[in-house]
Amino acid sequence: MKIYEYIKGDNKRTAKLFGFPIMEQTFDYMTAERHQNFLGGLIKTVKMDDQCTGSFKKDVLFLGHSITKKVEENNYRNFYVFNKKYRSISLADEFKKEYFHYFDKKHDDIYILNANSGEIYLTLTYIIKTLIKRNKSKNPLLIATHKYHVDMIKMICPHISFVYIKELRSKIIKDTFKVDNFRFFLLYSGAHFKQVEKDIKTHPLGEYHYFKSILNRLNINETDLEMNKAVIIPEAEQDMLDKIKATGLNLDKFVFLAPEAQSCKLFDEDFWCNLINKFKELGYDTYVNLVGDDIKLTSAKGYKKCDLSYAEAFALAKRAKKIVSLRSGFTEFLLQTGVHIDVLYTNFRHRHFFDDMDIYHVMSGFGLSQIPYIDKTKIKEYNTFELSPVQCIDSILNFEEGSK
Repeated sequence: MKIYEYIKGDNKRTAKLFGFPIMEQTFDYMTAERHQNFLGGLIKTVKMDDQCTGSFKKDVLFLGHSITKKVEENNYRNFYVFNKKYRSISLADEFKKEYFHYFDKKHDDIYILNANSGEIYLTLTYIIKTLIKRNKSKNPLLIATHKYHVDMIKMICPHISFVYIKELRSKIIKDTFKVDNFRFFLLYSGAHFKQVEKDIKTHPLGEYHYFKSILNRLNINETDLEMNKAVIIPEAEQDMLDKIKATGLNLDKFVFLAPEAQSCKLFDEDFWCNLINKFKELGYDTYVNLVGDDIKLTSAKGYKKCDLSYAEAFALAKRAKKIVSLRSGFTEFLLQTGVHIDVLYTNFRHRHFFDDMDIYHVMSGFGLSQIPYIDKTKIKEYNTFELSPVQCIDSILNFEEGSK
């Protein structure tokens, strides 16, 4: 028998001393709850931290009775002893203390970009201008919460002021709120994303689409949309050319591959290797846009890669003869390159708070065809459940270079 043993699973962890459990911990990611039992349940803790709704509660119990408790609700953090409140902190004051040094008093309305690249691209391209007009914002300010948001703002909305606040996390989870003289608009809350995926998965195909859900949430009609065209940042293009020169990529004849995604499951690695090799046989060089290290491409021959920012990647992709991308938020961003793009769909991954989603609902709920003002003749979408990798490759290779 081991003196001490720690057993770790996906949703449960147990610590044992001489075989006796001294701590048991269970998680429920769908309800954002964590339960801990110490010394056979003598002491218990219950924690709920739902980032989607902004709800937080932590309770410490002894023999089933609450000893201390912390609860965040109605924009206050409240502390309790034996269920009696003894202290209260304003979350608005906390937000003000943490972030107000970023804001200039000349701004009146502040828009928090709280999403990944797909939703932010759609917001900047189609929605932000309408929101600013409707809200009568005189001097709006955008808050970029990811570094690539900065590139997207500079390319799509260069006329709007912005600040970058890395990993901004506000406990005030409301679509709109006011602190002092600033109005804040949250784009978007975790509850929004959770509801979108739930609606798509639990309703018939075609009934819900993520872009239309954004419009419905913001009460915007599609006829009110105005499209902002993306522009290439000259400095970013030059930086890209300097980096690409070192790789030896043939800028006159190459294809741009984007095989990574956060939501969709990665597609067969052999597929990407075979596709690269097939393009090589046809005389095309290949650039592979890789950020992580989950894709190795060990059997691919002669492909090129380097570290590019969003703006640099866009400038490079615009020169490509064809783009092939696993469906991701980056895919939307590439639509304005004007290059023919082949998009592969897979099931969604299982993520905390979200169950996986089958490929049919992914294509129906996140398909590109319902995005307005795009040239649908330059987009081809693939259901990788119905088509084999070989069939996908054959279709991708069947294109005319002059059709760009």
